[in-house]
Amino acid sequence: MSRLTDSADATTITITVTFFADLRRFLPRGASGPQRYDLAPGATVADLLETIGIEPDTDLTAAVDGELASRDTPLHDRAEVMLLSPMEGGSPSPATRGIRRRP
Repeated sequence: MSRLTDSADATTITITVTFFADLRRFLPRGASGPQRYDLAPGATVADLLETIGIEPDTDLTAAVDGELASRDTPLHDRAEVMLLSPMEGGSPSPATRGIRRRP
C-alpha cells in the first residue's frame, strides 16, 4: 500500500482523506488539504491508518462518506474519509457538522 501519485491501477482503490485539528500532523511534509491514497480492494479504515502511519492505539474519530466509522469499516473506491480528534459533549463543531451517525 502506498501513497497515490497521479494514477491508480485496476488493483487499487483511491481514498481521499481530510485531516482535522491535531491530526494534521500526519499530513505529508509540505502538504495541505485533502490527501489521496491508494489501497488494496477490501481495505478497512485500520489499513488506511496504517498506510498513513497512524499508530493503532491513536485516539481518533473516523467518518467515511459522512458516516461515523469504526476501524474495521471497509472502504470503497473514491471513499471520502475524515479523521478528527475525539469528540466529547457540547454542540457540534464546524468540523463535525454534517456527519451522520450510523443507526
